[in-house]
Amino acid sequence: MSEFALNPSLLIYLIRHGETQYNRQNRFNGRTDSPLTEIGVSEAHRQGRVLSEVIEPGTALRIVSSPLGRAVHTAEIIRDQMPLTGYEIETDERLTEISFGEWEGLTIDEIKHRFPGEWEKRHQDMWTYVVPGGESYEMVARRTRDWLREAHGSMVVVTHGGVERVLRGLYGRLPIGEIGHLAEPQDVLFQLKDGQITRI
Repeated sequence: MSEFALNPSLLIYLIRHGETQYNRQNRFNGRTDSPLTEIGVSEAHRQGRVLSEVIEPGTALRIVSSPLGRAVHTAEIIRDQMPLTGYEIETDERLTEISFGEWEGLTIDEIKHRFPGEWEKRHQDMWTYVVPGGESYEMVARRTRDWLREAHGSMVVVTHGGVERVLRGLYGRLPIGEIGHLAEPQDVLFQLKDGQITRI
C-alpha cells in the first residue's frame, strides 16, 4: 500500500454497527441493508454509554456514518446516549460496506454450493479477490484511504465490519495480508489516536 500522511489532529472512535438480522443468520450484508436486532440496539446503547464516559464534555466532535440504514440507526442510538443531541449525523459513501455482489444475503454454505471453488479462492487471497459483482478489500482500501487522508479533528465513526478492518489496517500500517483477517466485533469500539489503536 502507498504511504500517506494523517492529520495530526485526528482522533477517531471507530465503531461497527450493531448486530443485524442477517448477522444473526450468518448471512452477508454487504450493501443490502438488514435491520438491527434487539441485541444490535443494545450494543449501540452500550457504545454510547462508553463514549459518554471517555469523551470530555464540550469536546468538538463530529459523528460520521456510512449511509446504510443499519449504520445510521446505530449512530442515532449512540448520539442519543451522549450529550450530543444537537449534532447532525454526517454520512459518507466511502464508509459504505464492502460490496458482496452476488453473495449478498447468502450464508457461506450457500456461497460454496452456488459458486464452487470461489469461497476457497477468496480465503487464499482476501485482499485482491473480487467477489462476483462486488468488491475486493483492495478496492475498499482505495476509497477509505481517500477518506482517511481528509479526516481531521475528533470524530465518532460508525461503519461496517469490512470497512472497519480496512481503516484499522491503514491507520496501523498493517501488512495487507493481515487486514482481511482482523476481528470485526460489534460490541467494542476502537480509539485511533497518535498512531495507536486502542480497544475500548
